[in-house]
Amino acid sequence: MRYIKVNDPREVYRYTKVENPPLFGKTVKKDGYRISEFSFPSPVKMPIPETNTVFADYFEPDNKKSGNLCILLHGHGFRGYSSMIYFAGNLARNGVKTVLLTLPFHGKRRAQGVTDGTGFFVLDSVGMLMRFRQSVLDARAIIDFAENGVFGDVERISVAGLSLGGMISVIAMGVDERIEKGVFVISGGDIEGIFWKGLTMLPLRRYVYRMVKEGYDISSEEREYTNISVLYDPLTFAKYIPPRKVMMFNGMFDIIIPHFASEELASALGVCPIYLPAGHGSVLIYRSFILRKILKFLKE
Repeated sequence: MRYIKVNDPREVYRYTKVENPPLFGKTVKKDGYRISEFSFPSPVKMPIPETNTVFADYFEPDNKKSGNLCILLHGHGFRGYSSMIYFAGNLARNGVKTVLLTLPFHGKRRAQGVTDGTGFFVLDSVGMLMRFRQSVLDARAIIDFAENGVFGDVERISVAGLSLGGMISVIAMGVDERIEKGVFVISGGDIEGIFWKGLTMLPLRRYVYRMVKEGYDISSEEREYTNISVLYDPLTFAKYIPPRKVMMFNGMFDIIIPHFASEELASALGVCPIYLPAGHGSVLIYRSFILRKILKFLKE
């Protein structure tokens, strides 16, 4: 069936906890911390084989007594991933154990010869749900590892996501009460609104309109999209997060995550976003400011 109905949308993200430890690879020493690669089978099996092995980097502070673990979820594409390395390294240097998770269709999880992120976004809403579900459950597996002592003593777990990673972080926090705090950078809710109203989605909408004009009946697909997209829309899961603490950063001139999308998510979370005078990508010129805020927030 193409339509699914659930009483509690969190049930879609139910899974069997991961008991087997991850496989660790090489370790690189840095100033104040070390980076260790590790991998594990994804709790979700996709028809694209490359996505089914999860890769991540553990940024371990020299002060191993830290009980604070933060899971980082990057944005779309190579730039989205590379931007989070700055935060991962500096969080670890300041005593926060950090795991930077590679999302499906990115890095080593993409097919050979395909650019980072290509394949994550598709017009098929069922396919989109599968991609979000795999991403969320991969993050939950990291929490399972933490509970099993893989990262030493962990007292508090937080999640921080950038753009696409922020959306996935909201869902992960909404379905998993083990996450105590969340930080969402240049992210928003209302998946449908972003598609049908956002300026950057105009070329894709023109493609859809052209298909309709040429005789393709999209009405059934549109109804399906409306139904299933709710199950991977951050707005659906934001209501399950309070009273846990969250923080949001958004760009005043962001056309990828429009103002209405960030405001709808903030309202659902009960938080006031910190708006920076920048667009979607340029907001990272304030990364040192964002880092200071995140460090203070995580250590409170």
